[in-house]
Amino acid sequence: MSITIRELCNDTYHFVSKEAKIIIFISMLATFMSILINMLIKPNMHIIAIIENKKFISSHSIFDLINNMSVYEKKELLKYSIFKILEFLINKTFLVGSIITLIRHLSNNQRESIKLSLYSSFKLLPSLFILNFITTFIIQIGFMFFIFPGIFLSVLLALSPIILSFKKNNLIECIRLSISISYKNLNVIGISVLFWMCVKFIFTTIFSNTYIISKNFVFLILNINMNIFFSILIIYLFRFYMLFLRS
Repeated sequence: MSITIRELCNDTYHFVSKEAKIIIFISMLATFMSILINMLIKPNMHIIAIIENKKFISSHSIFDLINNMSVYEKKELLKYSIFKILEFLINKTFLVGSIITLIRHLSNNQRESIKLSLYSSFKLLPSLFILNFITTFIIQIGFMFFIFPGIFLSVLLALSPIILSFKKNNLIECIRLSISISYKNLNVIGISVLFWMCVKFIFTTIFSNTYIISKNFVFLILNINMNIFFSILIIYLFRFYMLFLRS
């Protein structure tokens, strides 16, 4: 049985339209979690100023910027980078885990209690966090060399968290299966990941150039919207994998 993009889009649309409120709530919760992390762990404002000002943009490369920094600035930049990576991974892990739990709970026709669903979700989160760390590291290496390897790796690894929630396989096996399945269904998986990347780029560009409202409010709206669209991507991929297992 061939899996069509139209079928997946229709299924995703019906699910999102029925569960829009809970999806928006989860997206907002993930955003507020990021804000809370930012509030609890204050980064060095001097490093943020270096990154945000024109010196960072006008430098020929990130390596030029780092080479011109003092030892103290390099250490602070490393701390800030680690902090932002952890914030991203925590946010992504919570969002993916919550959406997967929601889908699985509703897919079981309420036979599985919400308490059992949440318990399964909490058990999944540590493995999901490590998996997200590995896949993010691999994808960023791809982007470091050139943009197309990064995009290609993003497509190939997109199914790995979905596979983890189904099979509870070891992480390497989930990555291997994701690469194998995604490569064979490159058009179906690729178009959804590319759409998500385009939405992310458009939203970031628009909100980054908005100076009328405060930065904090822009950060809030931007992240809620991106979390909603990322949730839609997870629902699309989850539905694909369900149909793939049945075929």
